[in-house]
Order: sequence, then C-alpha cells, then structure tokens
Amino acid sequence: MSQTTKRALVPGQVVYSVLYNRGRGVIVAIQGEQKPDSVGAISGVISYGGNATFNIAFENGDITRGLPESILYGRQWQIFDEIKTPDETAEILKNAEEEERRRKQESEDEIRQFKAECARLISDPKYAHLSQEKKGAVQVTGNLRRELKAAWPGVKFSVRKRGYDSVSVNWTDGPTEEQVKTITGKYRDSYFDGMQDMSVSCSSPFNEVYGGVGYVFVDREYSDTMKKQAIGILKVKYDHLIGEEDITLARYNAGELYNVRPDYFGHGGGVQGEINKILSVTTE
Repeated sequence: MSQTTKRALVPGQVVYSVLYNRGRGVIVAIQGEQKPDSVGAISGVISYGGNATFNIAFENGDITRGLPESILYGRQWQIFDEIKTPDETAEILKNAEEEERRRKQESEDEIRQFKAECARLISDPKYAHLSQEKKGAVQVTGNLRRELKAAWPGVKFSVRKRGYDSVSVNWTDGPTEEQVKTITGKYRDSYFDGMQDMSVSCSSPFNEVYGGVGYVFVDREYSDTMKKQAIGILKVKYDHLIGEEDITLARYNAGELYNVRPDYFGHGGGVQGEINKILSVTTE
C-alpha cells in the first residue's frame, strides 16, 4: 500500500519509480535530516522543499544515489508502507552493486573494443582512398563520392551536402537504392527517436574515422530507356491482366497509369506502382 501521508522514511522502505523501467527498490541509506512536511509541488509538477537525500537500490540492478527528498515525493515515485528487513535490504543492495560492477566492466570492454576497431580502420588498406579529416558533412560528402565511384565507375553520382548534418546522393539508372545504401548506411551516425522526440547517437568506429551524419538521403532516377524496359517486363508478366490497355512511356511519365488495374495491384498504385516496383529492383 502506498503512503498517503508524509512522514520520515527508514532504510528498507520500499519505493517504486516509473523512470527508466526501474520499478521496485528499497532505500538503503539516508543522508541529512528529513523534512517531509516542507515538500511541495508547483502545479503538481515542479517539486520543492525537503532536506535529506536517499540512496536507493532497485530489484532490476540499478542504483540511485543522492536522490533529493522533494523528488522522492514527486509524481514519478511511489513510497510504500512495506519495509524490508536489514538482511533483505543488504541482499538487494549486494545484487545491485554486483550488477553495477558488471555493467561498468561491460562498458569499459565496449570502449576498448571501439578504440581497437578505430585503430584497425585507420590502417585498413580497403579504405586508404578515404579522408580521415574530421570535417563533418564535408568529410562524408567527399568519402561517399570516392566510395560510390569505386563501386560503380560507370555511374555519375551527385553527392551534395544539404546541411551540417545531412548529405544527399542522386543518380540515374545504375545500381538500386538498396545497393547504394550498403555504402551510404555506414555514414549514418544518429537517428531520430519519435518515442523520445530526440536524436539518438548510433555512431560506429567507421564514423569516428571516416565521418558520419544524421541523414543520408538517396534518390535514384530513371532514364526513358530503363522505363521502357520496365514497361516491357510488366507487359510480359501481366499481359493477361492488361488486355487492350495502352501502357506507354508517355502515359507513365504523365502519371496516368495509377488508375489502371488498381483492383489487382492495390494500394492505389495500379500499373504505375507496379512499374515503379520493377524499376526499384532493376539494375542497368
């Protein structure tokens, strides 16, 4: 049962937090004199008052140290009447400290591995033609040009910096977007998390050495020759569905084929959408 009145808390007191999936925990230490009657909140959100701080060990292995008294009485915390015995409290704290040490060791191992991979990439002959200068999107733009040219020497790529954290890649025919993304994907070092409404880092050792940006936009265009090829494939594959319908390059370019056989191809794409699908997987 949650506490309904503010009163002095004791070690072993069970609490609960919705923050970071911590869940249930126990107070394992209290610093300073408690003043629960002075705790309040402005508009029910901003807490104030109190004097003591609390160390809390959670059943999931997290530890919070020095939590202000005013925060503990806030909306994101619950305080229960339940009090663990000293032995139970000590066991929960022991498990949390062991988990804390394990996570610290894991983090240190990851840092060592990251640095070791950076060192390997710096001297990797596979990337000897790439710049290692720390120039953000400028570095990424130059390195992408070099990599794409080496991978598809017969294709003209337009690689441009769109902002301090974004680059665009455009080309006609040649490789598919998915093929190009096998190269451009290495240069993404962050993504937008809609749940947190913020940009989240996913930086890799490759980004550390050869550059990274948050966004790499790819846009493949198609020549009339490739469009005619896709239309030919469609006619052969779906001749029994098209019948006497006039499927031409001019109608495709004008966007008139969306309304042709939408009953079969679905999602409002009709024949136009099916041709787009064929184009997306067709290489020059």
